[in-house]
Amino acid sequence: MVGLNIFAGKINTDVIEWSKVKSPLSAFFFRTMNAIKEAHYNLGIAYLEAGQYSRAVPEFESAIQLDPNFIGAHCALCRAYLQQDELENAGIAITAALKLDANHQPALLLRGMITDAYYDRGKAYLDDRNYTEAVAGFQKAIALDADLGAGSQDTESEKTHIHVHLGAAYIGMKAYPQAIEALEHALTQDADLVDAHYHLGYAYVEQGEHDKAIPHLERAIAIAPHLKRAHYHFARAHRALGNLEAATHAVTETLRLDPNYQPAHELADTIKQAHYNRGITHLNSERYSEAVTAFQNAITLDSDFATAHYNLGLAYLKMETYPRAVPSLEKAVVLDPNHKAAYHALALAYLGQQELGKARDAARAALKIDPNYQPALSLLEAVDPSFTAPETQVTAQPDPEPPVNPEPDTKSRQEMHYDLGMAYLESKMHAEAIAEFRKAIDVDPDFVAAHVGLGTIYLEMGQLDDAENAAREALRIDANADAARQLLDDIRHARSEPTQPESAEQTVPSTDTADVQRDLERGRAFLNGRQYQQAAAAFKGVIKSNPDAMEAHYGLGQAYLEIGAYDDAKTAAEAALKLNPNSHKVRELIQVIAFARNIERNRKIRKKVLSYAAVVGIIAVIVFVAIRLNLIPWSTSSGPPILSIAVSLEEPSKNGFLDAGETGNIKLTFTNTGGAAQNVEVRFDPSFIAGLRIKTPDPISKLAGNSEKIIRIPITADKNVKGRSQQVQFQLFGKTGSFRKMELLGIKDFSFKIIPNTPDPIPPRRR
Repeated sequence: MVGLNIFAGKINTDVIEWSKVKSPLSAFFFRTMNAIKEAHYNLGIAYLEAGQYSRAVPEFESAIQLDPNFIGAHCALCRAYLQQDELENAGIAITAALKLDANHQPALLLRGMITDAYYDRGKAYLDDRNYTEAVAGFQKAIALDADLGAGSQDTESEKTHIHVHLGAAYIGMKAYPQAIEALEHALTQDADLVDAHYHLGYAYVEQGEHDKAIPHLERAIAIAPHLKRAHYHFARAHRALGNLEAATHAVTETLRLDPNYQPAHELADTIKQAHYNRGITHLNSERYSEAVTAFQNAITLDSDFATAHYNLGLAYLKMETYPRAVPSLEKAVVLDPNHKAAYHALALAYLGQQELGKARDAARAALKIDPNYQPALSLLEAVDPSFTAPETQVTAQPDPEPPVNPEPDTKSRQEMHYDLGMAYLESKMHAEAIAEFRKAIDVDPDFVAAHVGLGTIYLEMGQLDDAENAAREALRIDANADAARQLLDDIRHARSEPTQPESAEQTVPSTDTADVQRDLERGRAFLNGRQYQQAAAAFKGVIKSNPDAMEAHYGLGQAYLEIGAYDDAKTAAEAALKLNPNSHKVRELIQVIAFARNIERNRKIRKKVLSYAAVVGIIAVIVFVAIRLNLIPWSTSSGPPILSIAVSLEEPSKNGFLDAGETGNIKLTFTNTGGAAQNVEVRFDPSFIAGLRIKTPDPISKLAGNSEKIIRIPITADKNVKGRSQQVQFQLFGKTGSFRKMELLGIKDFSFKIIPNTPDPIPPRRR
């Protein structure tokens, strides 16, 4: 063989000289050279088929040296290099072949195989997180594909996936601009490519362009609702843009898909804290409805967030919505049994519902935690006449003589009302505080502190005339009462802004003004005495005489609210708000009216629903029987199926390709980590492929939850099939849910190579 190579080299060097000789001798040498070339080629093919690729290479190179235009030898040399994974040399060989014939089918197919080899190498590096090498592999695959141009046999889907994986590799390197460029290129080829949308959204999030990330992540979620990381990064983007509600929904969905996904738990904690901080800001600004929403969102993310439950209850307490305040505060003390402020707030909420026994118990629970907790002490002294403060218990001396004058009992009752009024005053529960101070004054008209407390409430509510009357009444009783003098100074300070014409008007005595003031007081008295119809009549009289009397409109709204005339109550409250847009108490009244209307509306709905209860019950029985008899399909799965699909080619030649005339199997492995699906069908697109016969598989009767299923689909290539790379998309449909609606469960793209019959080389003719 060495001699053959030396002789072939000699012939090759002299071929030009011999070509000039016009004689039978020259023809003999040409035939001899051709025979040697074919001998090298055939020997190389033999080595190639025997798997001795390193020995095949020099034979093909010798054949090419004898005939540089031998395109078959170039292709065979490429195959030998491919088998040894020498992609650079394989690329050089096939480039030489395509220079000879740009449309040579085997050469084009081999170029595609080299491209795929680089692609597979890039994916392997990507899986190993060797991102730099992965980028190099994908870039070479893209460069080869670009060199092929119109002659490429690869589908657009394959080319698109190269760019997607290139983008993922760039993301691994944190080279986000390059990743974005590659992924956007992929989307120009396929606008619904879920991986491209997901990676592009992630890249934008990491680069801080959250507004650009959101539409891509939305699209990824729409195509693949079970992609938990898309929901997670969707939440990150919305949180960064300040949309906490959308972020809450997205991170909640992430945790529903995977309750153990730690990054989502950490993000949920961050969003929860942001809701809580926002709620505290709203609570301090007296925007109670907004505070309620914020605390509820925080609790959605953490149902055991004790301080959020406490502040939610506090917001409801400020709105005087006691039925909602109670369960929130009860939950707070269950979660944190040492939360004394929560017990105190719970006691106030019980008071608002007139549940004095429960209020006493809650206040005592606060004092068990801290015996010196003054708010609870004051409240308990007010609602429990038998209660004695700890200091009194320690310092009080036994009285040797029984009391003979019942006056101390009267005194204790007035102090009880006064202390309860002060407790309401601290909690900004103005109506309740006024009622208690008036009760104290009814028991003891000379109770200076009660008059001062009443004036303080009126001052906070902006009713300066009433506040001044209460302060002057206190000074009438005790001219040296410092608290009353200070209250009068505060009232004068509050009145420092009115203009001179207003003051002048106030100095003019008027019987009409006196009548209006008297009717206003009568209305308030009726309101406090729960005589709501009489209160409404009195307030209407005030409004008739003075349409700008804000307090009359406000009182009329309260009266209508109590008798259930919610539309009239809303009209009156809105009229009061127009007269004083900055009045917090009017705004709170409007909120309470809306809350009461909702309760009434829900009550009517429940009543209407109950009227159909019998019919619904009969229907439920019928449906239950039908389900038991399998007349109505019903699924008991705990949730939708969550599938992953793996595809591989099984073929007898074991060369990794489907050869012409060969029958193999496409192996599909389904892994279901979700609920069950029934009547599962496997469809493929395109449904007809020229040169191939694919048997449609039988439906899978049931794909159980948390299970794996393997099926094999026979596939046969015709003997005359053309060589190419074939793309097939497998689609999995099944019936899920309670009524077994047929829906798409998953898709998987798969490509494989088809090798045509290669004609044997023409043997040299013998002379």
